[in-house]
Amino acid sequence: MLWPEKRDRDSVLGDKVPGMVDRTTSQSFLRVSRGYIPPPLDPLLGLGERFLPAAFRGGGIDIGPIPTGTPVNLLASLNVLSEDPDPAKRAEYEGKALKRVGRMLADLKKLPPNATDEQAKQVLGNLVNPMLELSKCPDMIVNRGHYFGTGYLEPAEQADPALRAQAITDRGPRLSDSDKQALIEFLKTF
Repeated sequence: MLWPEKRDRDSVLGDKVPGMVDRTTSQSFLRVSRGYIPPPLDPLLGLGERFLPAAFRGGGIDIGPIPTGTPVNLLASLNVLSEDPDPAKRAEYEGKALKRVGRMLADLKKLPPNATDEQAKQVLGNLVNPMLELSKCPDMIVNRGHYFGTGYLEPAEQADPALRAQAITDRGPRLSDSDKQALIEFLKTF
């Protein structure tokens, strides 16, 4: 934890990001049953069952193909429900979510039945930014940890989450390895 330079690195981005991103290990499909579909997406069910039956069979939604190497958090952190107490803002956000998820499903369903990972990556690649706009947690690095005593400092804010991951600078107070070991031993006493 105190040595970010020793943390595992992402298999795709390597040293471009300060850690590792959980990724799918094979081409995948995600099935969301009707009971788990949030109310703002209900309109997709009726229209989808009529116009895209392959994606909306049995009252649920099938998402895929999801290509090998896709960040798991890209889908796992989708937030289609607004947490804003203002009904107007909530309706606006949920309308945006409905459009984005509808576009994602429609684009994925345009793929041929046995689409390759490359074909799926092309389609999903066009959807990354719209999906990140709906993400509850756009930071996909799973082992980021903290930077106390490492000499690394993160900027407080970065408009683009992708740039935030790369915006770590090498400045700030640095603990020696012996100080880090002493800190570890001290924390064990609690």
